[in-house]
Amino acid sequence: MPPPTTLEQIATWAATTSPEWPATSVTPAIHAIKDTVACMVSGASDAAAEGVRTTVHTWPAVDGGATIIGSGRRAPAPFAAFANGTAAHAQDFDDNFLAALTHASAVLVPALLALGEETGASGAEIIDAYLVGLECHAAIGRGVNRSHYLKGFHATATVGCIGTAAACARLLKLDESRIVHAMSLGTSMAAGLKGQFGSHAKPFQAGMAAQNGVLAACFARDGVEGRTEVLDNDYGFLKLFGGDAPPGWDFEAFPLGNPHVIEAVGLAPKIHPCCGSTHKSLDNLLDLKAQHDFQTEDVESMHTYVNTSNVRNLCFDDPQNEMEARFSMQYCMAVALKMGFLSLQDFTPDAVHRPEIRALIPLTTMDATPPEAELNPAGEYVHELTVTLKSGAVLKTTRRSAKGTIGDPLIDAERRRKFDDCCVPVLGDAKTATLYDACDRLSGCRDLSELMSSMLATDTGHAHVA
Repeated sequence: MPPPTTLEQIATWAATTSPEWPATSVTPAIHAIKDTVACMVSGASDAAAEGVRTTVHTWPAVDGGATIIGSGRRAPAPFAAFANGTAAHAQDFDDNFLAALTHASAVLVPALLALGEETGASGAEIIDAYLVGLECHAAIGRGVNRSHYLKGFHATATVGCIGTAAACARLLKLDESRIVHAMSLGTSMAAGLKGQFGSHAKPFQAGMAAQNGVLAACFARDGVEGRTEVLDNDYGFLKLFGGDAPPGWDFEAFPLGNPHVIEAVGLAPKIHPCCGSTHKSLDNLLDLKAQHDFQTEDVESMHTYVNTSNVRNLCFDDPQNEMEARFSMQYCMAVALKMGFLSLQDFTPDAVHRPEIRALIPLTTMDATPPEAELNPAGEYVHELTVTLKSGAVLKTTRRSAKGTIGDPLIDAERRRKFDDCCVPVLGDAKTATLYDACDRLSGCRDLSELMSSMLATDTGHAHVA
């Protein structure tokens, strides 16, 4: 009998791991789901999300199905997942997942909420499937990253699609064989390019991965099959998508679920609403400002030293719109220097062209470590910042962990402030508080109706409009 393939090993764990999770896994999962819900509510007003939603609305609404945030219309779960996944990632405020180099929650949460609403899943079942899917994101990602990411693949939409197919299969209670096929089909549907960063296509790719994760699991449930060795064979994922030096899979070094990745690595919820490649540098600047109490007018220059993939992500040194600004180190550093923090209001068409911010953009320069440094599995990925003051003083600092990561986690007050910043402008104070409480009670809810209705700006959103 041949040894099990990579997909079979992952699927065995995904099918058989116990749904009885410890609080040390459940609590951060609820935090992640709640953070993503806030990003969905806020991001639904973004142009990318509005465009996807408009397209979905051209097809008739359905009874049953799943809720589309931003309109309240219902659509089949894959379409709702696409619309809500685009919204979740539209403002680049959703969490990072460094174990897989994905925005894991922006794909997992919209997919699971849509499928769960359509099938009548409980909150506990959503949490269970989320934790299974997150581990599968990590398992797939570790076999190909960072090589895959450096090659230019948007891992959120590639690795994320396959891992989310496993999560959706778990939610559907499929057996090991069907989970293998769900992930195999998800591998065929995995697509996304970093060449789209700074455009609507980046969040579109997250929505696409959420949709495809739902579809792959449903097709597998209904008997569609793929090759079980599609990650490993000569024309498979590793060889075609792996980049120049993929590490391959080692389940002895990284045993599935032992400990669960949410405890061992954690997620990285964002405190800055922009590309995560800027975050260590922004935190470095805010750290120096707090330590040395300098003002904007005191600064002569700022130089950041980051990884090659970060420089490639941050490809707009003179951004002309809010999407480009989210991927501009120069713009983000200028805002942090002037304002002392970054908010969603800094990423609007008008905000990007504020003269007082434009004047500060040339102060920031950026260099990168050699590309091969990122292929070192033991790499720490330290980001350095040097601020030179007009007085001649030179201030330096480094960060290994961005604010929000497991090494520097957010506190409850910071999580709540972000949630309110995202939701209050859309829902108002009272409904935001209701939604926050509904998220906190997710593990005990019998179905998702309260949670989904609380995400809507009005109580009439579930009207079935043809």
